[in-house]
Amino acid sequence: MDVKRPATAPRTEEPAPEKDTEDGPPGNAEAEESKTEPDARTKAGARANPKTGSKTGHDAHGGPDTSPDTSPNASPKANADTIRDLLRTLTLRQQRFERHLSKQLSVDQSGLAVMDHLVTVGPTTPTELARRLEASTAATTLVIDRLVAGGHASRQPHPTDRRKVIVTPAENWGGAAHQYVSPLIDGMSTTAENLTPREQATVRAFLHQIIAVYDEATGP
Repeated sequence: MDVKRPATAPRTEEPAPEKDTEDGPPGNAEAEESKTEPDARTKAGARANPKTGSKTGHDAHGGPDTSPDTSPNASPKANADTIRDLLRTLTLRQQRFERHLSKQLSVDQSGLAVMDHLVTVGPTTPTELARRLEASTAATTLVIDRLVAGGHASRQPHPTDRRKVIVTPAENWGGAAHQYVSPLIDGMSTTAENLTPREQATVRAFLHQIIAVYDEATGP
C-alpha cells in the first residue's frame, strides 16, 4: 500500500547554483575586461598592428603596415620582427620607385638595368653587359636593340678593337634620369646626415650585415 505525502508537507528545494564570478554586478565585467585587455594584447603577439590590432596590417600602398611598436614592453623578438617588416617595406618601395622611373623614362625594367650600368660604369661591350647583369648574350642583345631603337643608347665602334662594339648611353640620358633620381638621393643623404655619429655607426654596421645575408643567400 502506497504511503502518500501529506498535501501540506513543505517542498524541499535545492539551493540555486552560485553564479560564476564573471557574471558579477553590472559594470564589474567591463571593469575587469578593461583591466586585462592591455595584457591580452601584449600576449597576443608583439607583431600586432598598434593601430588595428591585426598581425597582418597593410599600409595605403599595399605593403605591410610600418607603424612601429613603441611599447616599452616589446620583446627583442617583437622588435626584430618590426625591423624585418620595415626592410621588406623598403624593398617594396624601391621596386615601386623603379617601376615609376621605368614609366617616366619609357624604358622597361631590363633596359633600366642596362642604362643604370652604362651611366655608372660607362660605355660597355654587349658581352660585358651580359656578364655584369648575369643574363645571356642573346637576351642582352634584344634589350640593347630596344634601347637603340628608342634613342636611349647607341652602338659605337670599340676604340681599340675593331671587331667589337660598345654600347653608349644617349647624351641626354643622364640628365633625364637625374631629375627623377636626385630627390631620392638627396632625401637619403639628408636622413643619414641627421643621425648622430653613434647612430650612423649602428646603421652602417647593420646594413653591412644585411648585405652579407643577401650575399650568402645568393651564393658566390
